[in-house]
This record gives sequence, structure tokens and C-alpha cells, in this order.
Amino acid sequence: METWQLPTINIEKCTHCGICEVYCPTGAIRLDSETRMPYFAAPAACAYCGICEEVCPAGAVELEYLILPLPPAEDA
Repeated sequence: METWQLPTINIEKCTHCGICEVYCPTGAIRLDSETRMPYFAAPAACAYCGICEEVCPAGAVELEYLILPLPPAEDA
């Protein structure tokens, strides 16, 4: 089973403007034709590029990042 890290879309903040769908370079995000709610129609296509987060005027899209410490340098 494959899993993908996807941006989080806060439906309470979303204004259903469709900008995320327009700017998504891979076509991963779509708006439902009836409700205008955004959803990931092609989750495997999401490149986690952050464009949807940048262009959302309502701040409804967030990308989570995991910061891992570097392993200690080995003495050479």
C-alpha cells in the first residue's frame, strides 16, 4: 500500500475560490463540481511543491515538514 504526504486543506478557512486548483502544476487538486470543495483527485501526482500553500488567499492550505537532525559527523 502506497501512502503520500499531502498538504492539509482546512475546509473551515477555505473560501472555495479554486486558486489552488488553477495553480497546481500536477493537477493533484480539484474542486468538486457541486460543492466547490477542494480535494486530492490525484494524490500520487502531488509533488508537495508548496504552490497551493503560497497562492491560497485564505491560508487554508498548509504543508507540514519534518525536520530531522543530522547524524553526528565522524572524525576523519
